Amino acid sequence: MKSQRNKSRLLLALYARPKHPESYHYALLFCPKTTAAQNAKPLPATKYHVKNTIENINDRISQPWRFERSMIDDINLEPRLLVCVVIGKIVSQEHVERVFGETPVYQVDHPDKEKALVFDCRSWVVDALERLRKSGVVSSLLDWELLERKAVEYVEGKKRMGRWDAGQDVSAKLRVPIMDLIIGSEIST
Repeated sequence: MKSQRNKSRLLLALYARPKHPESYHYALLFCPKTTAAQNAKPLPATKYHVKNTIENINDRISQPWRFERSMIDDINLEPRLLVCVVIGKIVSQEHVERVFGETPVYQVDHPDKEKALVFDCRSWVVDALERLRKSGVVSSLLDWELLERKAVEYVEGKKRMGRWDAGQDVSAKLRVPIMDLIIGSEIST
């Protein structure tokens, strides 16, 4: 059995939304524990999130929400990924995956109209994390308000520093910035 210190990590990922630059797309990632010393290596992950895409079925246009699980070879090559924040240590990946699979995905025609109206990638992440907290399959998990505040402060700080400004020298390979809330420090800039 792995020691607690080498458990895989659960990350909150914030992605750019080009059509809505004042907000972010939220996703959860599983990845191996990483340190600043491993910064040059690719960082594989499994991404969990919900997204809605336009669908045309029998000339009827809709935008249903879909849960998606996908493998990422290296998060540093992930399109639109701005930052990641380490939010917990995974005690049991199988249980976490089950929780994610059981977290409801609401559609506009769902009987619970209130939840359906406010459902989006952020509300799915909030619900999934609350379910994880109750199940105890992720250790060191902070409450949502603190997690979100820290993640948004982190990405906004990177924006103020000019991280994604046009005209930036892209000859040097930029790593995705990662803040580890467990240890309280940045592990990838």
